[in-house]
This record gives sequence, structure tokens and C-alpha cells, in this order.
Amino acid sequence: MSYFAKRFDRSVFTGLPLTIFVVVILVLLGTFVGITDSIVNSLPIVKIDVSFENYLYMVRTPSLAQTFYVITYFADQITIGILMVMTLAYLYFKKELTYIYSLILTFVGAETSVYLIKILINRTRPPTNIAFYIEQSGSFPSGHAATALAFFGFVAYYLVRHIVAKDKKFFVVLIASIIIALVGFSRLYLGVHYLSDVIGGFIMGGLWLVAGITFREHHFYNTSLKKGKNPSM
Repeated sequence: MSYFAKRFDRSVFTGLPLTIFVVVILVLLGTFVGITDSIVNSLPIVKIDVSFENYLYMVRTPSLAQTFYVITYFADQITIGILMVMTLAYLYFKKELTYIYSLILTFVGAETSVYLIKILINRTRPPTNIAFYIEQSGSFPSGHAATALAFFGFVAYYLVRHIVAKDKKFFVVLIASIIIALVGFSRLYLGVHYLSDVIGGFIMGGLWLVAGITFREHHFYNTSLKKGKNPSM
């Protein structure tokens, strides 16, 4: 079988599944670089950011602001830290060591990347008269958005891998997607991030989520082969 034919082989993880994962990573990475370049060079995306943030500020209500203030803490460092410890303890109890390594890769990768990029880009947050509360770190990318997608996305992936019924799989993905979207929007509604910050955070979280899933699936495939089983996605 030729090299290109192997890349589209559906029967093994190292074929079409891995090809898809690599393509997704490259697309996300390319998009992130494009957004970063637009911000650094003050291209039209910056004007869209400012206009959208001003609009949300004008329509903001005290009750919704308080609601989204609670929602934004779903991806706060303390909240996620507690959820991480609980999740890792559960996976350890279940002897799911590969999932533990994958989750750590996903979470640490996302957190470290966001931290370093914030320092490198050093984008100023929206004006203090717009912000519902003051944040001290750089604006791009949104750490809450990246963390929410990386963590809740991985939890959804684990649950989907262990649920048989398709309708329940859909429900899990839907709930995770709603939580992630609400966390991202909360950062905009509270005036602590621009739209491109949140998009950039989602992309960075998505990059590391795909990397973590790829690591786990590849390990699962190799382990199955060694045991003489037929690995399947």
C-alpha cells in the first residue's frame, strides 16, 4: 500500500483518523497565527473587536452581568483546579492511566501556551470603564476560553468514549458545548476580553484538546495491536 493510500485507510488509527487529527491541528494553528498577526498589526479585526465590545457594554444589564459573572467562574483557576483533581482521582481509581496522561497534556499544554502568548503579545484589556471587574493579565488569548474548551472538551470526549447510546453521546457533547460557549461569551459580556481573544482562546484550547485525544487514541491503537485485538475508533 502506498504512503498516500495508508493516510486514508479507515481501518487503522494511523490512517484516516490520524490524518484528520493532523489536518485539524494545522488548520487551528494556521487560524491562530492569522488572528495573532491581525492583532499585532492592528488590522480590521481590531476595529470589529472594539465595536462588538462597545455594543455589549451598551446592552449590558445588572442581572445578566451577575449571571455571567457566576458562569465565568466555571473556568476560573480555582474551580478548574478542583475539577481537575476530582477528575484525575476518578481516572486513577478507574485505572485509566492513558486518559490521565492525555488530560494532563491537554490541560498543562493549554495553560502554558496561554501564559506564554499573553506575555509575548501583551495585548491591553478593554478599557476599565467597560470592564465589569478588573483583570491584570494580558488580553490575548482568553485563558478562560482555552481552559473551558480543553477541560470540558476532554471530559466530554471521555464520556462519549464510554457511552454506547448515540442519543446520550449527543447530549454529553451538547452540554459541554453550551458550557464552553457560555464561558466564552461571559468574558465578552463582562468586558474583560475582546472577541478575537475568546476565539484565540478557543483555538488554543482546541489545539491541545486534539493533541491530547490523539495521544490517547494512538496509545490505545498500539496497545490493542500488542494484545492481538482489532483496534477501532
